Amino acid sequence: MNTIQPLPHIAATKPYVPGGKLHGAKGPVAMLASNENPFGPSPRAIEAARAVIGASHVYPDPDYGALRSAIAAAKGIADVSRVVQAAGSDELIHLLTQCYAGPGDEVLFTEHAFSMYRVSAGAHGATPVTAPETDMTAGVNAILGSVTARTKILFLANPNNPTGTMLSIAELQSLQDALPPHVLFVVDGAYSEYLGPAYEAELRDLVDRRDNTVMIRTFSKIYGLAAMRLGWAYMPAAIAQIYQRIRGPFNVSSMAAAAGIASVGDEEFLTMSRDHNTKWRAIMTDALNAMGLSTPVSHANFIVSEFGTAERAAAANQHLKDNDILVRAIGGYGLPTKLRTSVGSAEDNQRFLDALKAFTARR
Repeated sequence: MNTIQPLPHIAATKPYVPGGKLHGAKGPVAMLASNENPFGPSPRAIEAARAVIGASHVYPDPDYGALRSAIAAAKGIADVSRVVQAAGSDELIHLLTQCYAGPGDEVLFTEHAFSMYRVSAGAHGATPVTAPETDMTAGVNAILGSVTARTKILFLANPNNPTGTMLSIAELQSLQDALPPHVLFVVDGAYSEYLGPAYEAELRDLVDRRDNTVMIRTFSKIYGLAAMRLGWAYMPAAIAQIYQRIRGPFNVSSMAAAAGIASVGDEEFLTMSRDHNTKWRAIMTDALNAMGLSTPVSHANFIVSEFGTAERAAAANQHLKDNDILVRAIGGYGLPTKLRTSVGSAEDNQRFLDALKAFTARR
């Protein structure tokens, strides 16, 4: 009998379930499950990563000064010391939770929030708490009503994954101002680039309004660097100092850092990706609504469609798989009657729409 046992809160933690891959496909797969950029990375990022791979035997700069400076310059941040890097935003979520929440504490997020918040809370012994949403949208009053003396962190993705809904900057400010001083407010801006530079600047400035607020970001979405595992955050100086105490000294590879530096400087690629997403998100939303599949406005690079019942959603998902199209079932997020679909290439988006049109004609 094995007497080595994990800590109870680790044993009770359910792992994150990713979008996965489609095995046994008959042809090219339309990968519309994981909110990836259909164009891949910026050509500049590919070139930059290739340029340093020959020096893979050398450790990265532990300060990551070039990467952090490039991010700060691109995002209008004056104090580079308040910019930190990470192996994706998942690492930021885990390390912030490790720093500020543990057994006896609560980590708060909304009803249909990114599931890594729950995973991280459980992994560190904290109690996950969910605030109710209305029409898949977070509400300031509902969140505040769920805050207790034990709440240590509030995670809020804006826009939210998997719903695509969001709060306005005014609502974020109202929430920020009303939070008790013992609560760390972590705004997850993974999809903020899809709203444009003005919104990005508003999120940045939100951090500067209060010393309880952190903004986390990722290179996995619009920058197309999901496999590189690269993220960053902007935070108050005191929180940045705590974060730097426990993050790994070489937590980002040299290839990822080089690709990130090149990516944040490629405005042309960023604009092209955002414009394509805006165009096709609208086309797909209108087409699905016309099929009778209620698909509300999304502010990210995906849409969420209603199929009426869990059984019909599962049947539609299987029909898409049978046609080598992979989307995301979101029953694990408490939305079993819906499917989430990433905005892909023009060809893949049209394949998806044609397949669902054939499905709805029969069911």
